[in-house]
Amino acid sequence: MALTKLERRSRIRMRIRKKISGTAERPRLSIFRSNKQIYVQVIDDLKGMTILSASSKDKQYEGKPGIKK
Repeated sequence: MALTKLERRSRIRMRIRKKISGTAERPRLSIFRSNKQIYVQVIDDLKGMTILSASSKDKQYEGKPGIKK
């Protein structure tokens, strides 16, 4: 039986995470792009925490060129 989009995406994500792991010295960069916004996270997988996150919805990016509402 064919996989659903979510199941397929989940398998791809696990295959990538098997090969890539972030540390404090070299954290993992995770990017999610929707139709309207972009979200970025810097992740330390050893501690299981997000070190830094940003998105195009943040106040500091309002009115910047290239960001449309």
